[in-house]
Amino acid sequence: MHRQTPLLSAIWEEESMFLLQEDKADEVEIPGGETEILKAEVDFVDEKLPPTPENGVATVVGEAKKHRPPPLTIPSPEKLDTLSLSSLKRATSRSSIASVRSKILLSMPNEFKKKPEDNPLRCVVVILFALCFGIVLSAHIVYNQHIGEVRIFETVRLEEAHRNLLVYDHNNSLIIAGRLGVQMPHEIHPYSCLPTGIKKEGVKCLEWKNRAKLEMVEEEREGVTCHRVMWTALNKDTSPMDCWPIGPLNGHWYGGGERLMSKWPIDKGRIKLSPFVTGDEDQTEWGNVIRKFFINSQGISITIEDDTPLSVSLNDHDNETAGHHGLCFQANFDDFPYYYHRFNLPVLNYTICTAGNLKQIFESQLAKSFWDGHRDSDMEVLERLLRLPLWQVPGVGEGMSYTTDIIESYLIGLIGRGNGKPVSKIERGYLLLDYHWQENMGDFSFNKKNFPDLRMAQDIVRGAGLRLALTINPFVSVESRNFKEGVKKGLFVMERNSSSEKNIPALTWFKDVPVAALLDITNNKTVAWLKSKLSSLIAQDASEAVFFLDTGNTFHTPHFFSFEKPLPNPDLYKEHFIKHCMEVVKVIGVSGASSKRPKAPAFVWMTPLESSWSSLQSIIPNVLNLGIIGYPFINPGPIGGRPENSSHIPDMELFTRWWQLATFLPQLHFLTPPAAYRDAGIAPIAKRLKDIKDRVVNPLLLKYAGEAMEKSLPLVRPMWMLNPLDTLCQTIHDQFMVGDKILVAPVLKAGQTKRDIYLPSTPEGPGVWKRGTDGTYFEGGQWLNNSRVLIDEILYFERKAENVRPGHL
Repeated sequence: MHRQTPLLSAIWEEESMFLLQEDKADEVEIPGGETEILKAEVDFVDEKLPPTPENGVATVVGEAKKHRPPPLTIPSPEKLDTLSLSSLKRATSRSSIASVRSKILLSMPNEFKKKPEDNPLRCVVVILFALCFGIVLSAHIVYNQHIGEVRIFETVRLEEAHRNLLVYDHNNSLIIAGRLGVQMPHEIHPYSCLPTGIKKEGVKCLEWKNRAKLEMVEEEREGVTCHRVMWTALNKDTSPMDCWPIGPLNGHWYGGGERLMSKWPIDKGRIKLSPFVTGDEDQTEWGNVIRKFFINSQGISITIEDDTPLSVSLNDHDNETAGHHGLCFQANFDDFPYYYHRFNLPVLNYTICTAGNLKQIFESQLAKSFWDGHRDSDMEVLERLLRLPLWQVPGVGEGMSYTTDIIESYLIGLIGRGNGKPVSKIERGYLLLDYHWQENMGDFSFNKKNFPDLRMAQDIVRGAGLRLALTINPFVSVESRNFKEGVKKGLFVMERNSSSEKNIPALTWFKDVPVAALLDITNNKTVAWLKSKLSSLIAQDASEAVFFLDTGNTFHTPHFFSFEKPLPNPDLYKEHFIKHCMEVVKVIGVSGASSKRPKAPAFVWMTPLESSWSSLQSIIPNVLNLGIIGYPFINPGPIGGRPENSSHIPDMELFTRWWQLATFLPQLHFLTPPAAYRDAGIAPIAKRLKDIKDRVVNPLLLKYAGEAMEKSLPLVRPMWMLNPLDTLCQTIHDQFMVGDKILVAPVLKAGQTKRDIYLPSTPEGPGVWKRGTDGTYFEGGQWLNNSRVLIDEILYFERKAENVRPGHL
């Protein structure tokens, strides 16, 4: 059934405008809410009107020509055409459109109705205003997009507005976000510093006017993706600083080097913002062995260039208020050690690399084929150093020198025989003398007064099963006869800005020598002089000797130093000294390193430790960190540490636990001989440790020394090298691995006879571990809590194949 409604009551028309007065239209309801207008038959009585527009809108008549239209005759319902629902098409209601248009027209101001001839002009003005507004709005949006634009490399993105460097993996997942240029205000925005019209793939350059310039270059290396980041200061008040986050969601950090307050991982500790240079005597945050290299457990490495005047901070609460959170790197000049260069401004230059996991990024950054340039004789000495101990004769004090009697007395105590000569058929290693084999530091010759028959002294050492090792230094005491010669020839480091023409050197101190000069190893004349002195020494007095190079640290450099050839930082001095000495003599150890790994057979020595339990606890974190930064052959220092008084010996328990730990490290180093504890019953402990060293440890050290020469892998390794995804392996600080075969869990606290041990799973499966003390087998991936460890025991576990079970042959 159809519903009928009245038609429009009036329709009229005019030339320019339309006005609709709608009463009701005939509509038929259609499913979906759409309607179709029913066409009605209309009879006009007096006057024929123009045809009605198809859309049902009446034409509006102007105000001057308005008249009432003739009445309409409404037909009866019988005359209406009926519509079939099946024939209806979905169409928009014409009366609905008309209604909307009428409402718009009726809502227009009267001015538009009164002066319709002005409407085109009004429309043009509106359009122009909208266009201008759109241009301004678009410019604002584009500007904000520009300053917040993410400049994309493949795995690294730079947010210019906030200077955030976002590091992604190859699955486009965010790994870590560093903050660049933290010392600069964010309201200053950069502009591109690439030449106009030049676009370089993989290169970004941004400049903050008169403040700093940032350059980023993408570098492809085998297995990893790297990006070089280089900040250049544009004024002397700008010191570029970048900070990388720490915390549970940002992984753990390792590397940097030896620290006096060592932690593993390093983000568990705190480092005040200070120059990244070597030091001891509580003068710096760092010890004698460092390298500008850090890695993160998220698979990230950061390597800072040697020429960067680097300062480092970590969890530095004093700088957190300035926004310097996390691990921060800053390039800055100061009075010392990075003194201000008048024509140079600081440059922060580093490379960030990403790889799959912690182990992969670590191994990708190690030097390959380190054996290149070595000889068979180097490897023979290296093997002896790994197998046999180094015995150090205690120093004799300021102004004194060793004598044959002092050496003979120490050897008798070492061998453990109170009567007769120190004769032994057992191969015992090396006997080290500090610089007191000379009359004065810098003589480079034996003290003839104390060693009238040098051959006899060498025979005594050889008869005890030892080989002689001598300490040499780059310092020359003012009491040495070589000091006057050095001044005359200009061989020493000079005072900066000195106008003197008399070659007066900059003076410093070292060990118990209160006043000394430093050889300028960047001077070719000095290098030739030094090599001549060393050649004469081994040709005449020390034909069988090997050498230890004690180079000191940054704070032994004269404060106002000036080298013949400028060095960006005084730490690099030792690299040159070590290199030139190795060209003449066989070097078995160096007192420190800051950049390059010394050639084998040289071991890198950690800073000497005082005799205390806290010193013992610092050894594992330091040895692990030094292996991470590329020094696999480490001497951890004398067993038991250095007593405060040379007449005392370390506590028996401390000495024993220290010796147990050192048995699994690359080199055994004794200052106090075990025979000093003979009356305390140390003989059974010594016998057991010697058996472990010869039977278990030495074969592995020799095996992994080959890997160290080939791939630079450390001998002593963190547990995450076995399982890099195990978060416990990333944080345990008192366990370590020898290669990938032995897990060691020493006791490091006084009076402790129990400890907890974590046995990790392995890449092949749960892991099978065999305890070395009693042969018990354990499955990996579990804790062994409250494991008993007697004073004569050290817990270690041998890793077995996954299919090995007790009784398996």
